[in-house]
Amino acid sequence: MTGSPAERAVLGSILMDSKVYRFAAEVVSADDFEDQRLGAIFAGMGRLLSTGAPVTAVTVGNHFPEWQIRGIDPTEVWTWTDDVPYAQAVTEFGVAVRDAAIRRGLRSVGQSIMANATNPGFASPDAVSSAITELERLRSSAATSMFVARKLADILDGSDEYDWIIPDLLERKDRLILTGGEGAGKTTFVRQLAILAAAGIHPTTFQKIKPVRVLVVDAENTERQWRRAVRVMVRDAAQQGSVDPAQTVHVMASHRIDITKEQHLGEIHRLVDLHKPDVLFIGPLYKLVPKAINNDDDAAPLIVALDSLRERDIALVMEAHAGKGTGGDGERDLRPRGSSALLGWPEFGMGLRVTDDPSGNQVQLMRWRGDRDVRDFPKFMRRGHLWPWMPESEYGQ
Repeated sequence: MTGSPAERAVLGSILMDSKVYRFAAEVVSADDFEDQRLGAIFAGMGRLLSTGAPVTAVTVGNHFPEWQIRGIDPTEVWTWTDDVPYAQAVTEFGVAVRDAAIRRGLRSVGQSIMANATNPGFASPDAVSSAITELERLRSSAATSMFVARKLADILDGSDEYDWIIPDLLERKDRLILTGGEGAGKTTFVRQLAILAAAGIHPTTFQKIKPVRVLVVDAENTERQWRRAVRVMVRDAAQQGSVDPAQTVHVMASHRIDITKEQHLGEIHRLVDLHKPDVLFIGPLYKLVPKAINNDDDAAPLIVALDSLRERDIALVMEAHAGKGTGGDGERDLRPRGSSALLGWPEFGMGLRVTDDPSGNQVQLMRWRGDRDVRDFPKFMRRGHLWPWMPESEYGQ
């Protein structure tokens, strides 16, 4: 095999999903590849993408003569995806390639310093100056374009248009955590968001919308529980919507998950690749990690893993259990149980609180953190006659 496993994995990731090339280019350049033939292929992929051409094993192999790639059988290109868990891991592989290039550079500089230090004909000041020059060159080459500051004028030239998935509720890359006490109905509300949106029905106004592609990763409930809970809602949504959500919603239910493990996270990315959702409904959060989320160190790997999914240009809707304590008003604290890092991370944090309405069927949708943007979630909901949860306005109140 040519090159290092990390070098092949960078190229394999791009072959799996060409959109990740930009992430790779932020941390690695063609010159960083120890096997310069693979570096030339990496650069060639970038040129293809810049012209809008596809990057596949076939197109890459066909360009070997033009890119002057010798000694690599074009059929080998097909094997470069074999050890790639998911395309978005390209950044990790790119960092590995970059680190290896820096280490090679340091060894080269060290050898040059030793050679100059032992050369009687090389003046000491010149040896020091040469060493500094080489180290500065290496530092410059080690810099990446990961951090780029743009002019505010360029930012303002962009569009203010919302990229809605569910109009006025959910935009691409939104992160929503929904909490509630036991029996408050948060799981039912999450399922209503998923099923109605997939059917082409707005889940709180019930107007017709463009059907939403939905993937559910439920680490707590079984398929049997799903059948019993959603059968009627799915039937009604299919009748009133534009598509049958039973055919378009994909559910992975009741699997033990440790999303901080590369293998499990890779499997979820594979499901995203396969089903191409607009929204990923995932949770509950405490079931996505092997131990309690008690502090920021526990929460950090979970947040990193979830953000890697968000980078797929999808929205995340996550269910979490509320803490057991009470707030200053004597009511149960609806903030998610565990680390305070979860409080400031999502764009939107809401909880369902049962009100003192005599029927016991009313909940208030409370914000446990300030919204980062304007969203039109109802303030009060009541268990409905048509859909499980209906905004109070539906009752003329």
